[in-house]
Amino acid sequence: MTAPSVDQQAGVLNISKSVEDDGQVCISEDESVKRTAGWTDVAYHSVTAMVGAGVLGLPSAFSHLGWAGGIIFLSFSFWVSWYTYKLLVYMHEVPDLDCTLGKGVRRLDRYDQLSAYLLGARRGKLVLLPFQLAVLIGIGITYTVVAGGCLQAFAGSVGTSGNKVLGTWAYMIMFGALQVALAMVALAMLPSFDDIRWVSLMGSLMSMAYCIIAFAMSASVKPDSTVNYVPAAVPRSTIDRVMGIFNALTSILFAYGGHNVALEIQATIPVGGRHPLTTIPAMMKGVNVTFLVTGLCYFGVTIAGFHAFGTAVPDNVLGAFAHGSHFWVVSAANLMVVLHVAAAYQVVTMPVYNLIETRLKQARGGVDLTMPMTLGVRLLYVILVTLVAIVIPFFGALMGLIGAIAVTPTTFLLPPLFWIMFKRPRKWGLEWSVNAFLVVVTALLGLMGMVGSLYIIITSWQTFKVFAN
Repeated sequence: MTAPSVDQQAGVLNISKSVEDDGQVCISEDESVKRTAGWTDVAYHSVTAMVGAGVLGLPSAFSHLGWAGGIIFLSFSFWVSWYTYKLLVYMHEVPDLDCTLGKGVRRLDRYDQLSAYLLGARRGKLVLLPFQLAVLIGIGITYTVVAGGCLQAFAGSVGTSGNKVLGTWAYMIMFGALQVALAMVALAMLPSFDDIRWVSLMGSLMSMAYCIIAFAMSASVKPDSTVNYVPAAVPRSTIDRVMGIFNALTSILFAYGGHNVALEIQATIPVGGRHPLTTIPAMMKGVNVTFLVTGLCYFGVTIAGFHAFGTAVPDNVLGAFAHGSHFWVVSAANLMVVLHVAAAYQVVTMPVYNLIETRLKQARGGVDLTMPMTLGVRLLYVILVTLVAIVIPFFGALMGLIGAIAVTPTTFLLPPLFWIMFKRPRKWGLEWSVNAFLVVVTALLGLMGMVGSLYIIITSWQTFKVFAN
């Protein structure tokens, strides 16, 4: 029997447990976390977190990069995403110097715990928290824009010619109202991450379903001689062309956002039994399956969509089929997107709710918030996110902006930087050089994408009317 010890760096209560395996190994982990998952659960959670509505905007990114540039960068981002995800997996289990039984292993169950372990509690929070908040809030805004557009497309495709379709803003408000209702339900019955495997399974199935529909519909199109695949042939000013390329690069990077919950997913795998002393083999099996599915979805939808429409492909490739002969298939796909982002919105927003409510509790001297106060916080948050989405409903530019300022750092920049600090490879050796290269290159891509996305948002907003149909 061992006594509990407080991890001063990460700020979590850890319970040390000894596990026998040719000697004593001390596993330090938080016993409040439920851990019953296997590699299949890892795949459900990871596919749901990674394969999102952003895949529907990837063909539009090719309209600025062309065939060669698009495929090269999509392949590069795919490999880098898998590599940096792997780095996070291998940093989930770190040496525990407090263990006196033998070999000590500490499990880091959240991204912020890893940052605190490497940088210290205060600095780790300052480095990671702004990026994580930008990711979570930005995804909420983007999901609202996606849901509003898909609901509007659904209403337009199933309605009669005499019915007037409301503006996108109205459907965003409907989606916001749905999120308020779901937030209330979640407040009353919030399961642990380990308990939502079936929700993640359904989410992953819906993601794959609308990707299959987008691929099949695009592949069925026989492009005529008027379809253009050369971005240079599109009449654009030099500044528009450059900014479009910048935004396209980070739109592709935005598609890989699952890293922010990688350690939370790995935390659900138990140590011992089927996973003796380490969770890495089971986690990597699930991760490899995830990237196989992700690659098929991303490359399939992007190549088929760009081949069908060339540089004229819309921001959301499903929008090109809204009034075709098979509109009912597209209508079903739009509903799948709405259902997927409705569930995913709650998943990415819960940490924001918890952070706001924790800060308010501290401001009240440690007194818990009342139920009306908690509901008020969540209602106000959803209203603000919905208003921002209504004012900036530019899906492609939002993808690039969120990818630049948030997803790029947490997905591509911080993992190799943390790995250098954690592993301390020989300076200028191959391992050090590869990771240092990724840090520098992804930082530059993030800056380029931020500039390009802001330019497109500003120029588009100048002619945009907020409450127009």
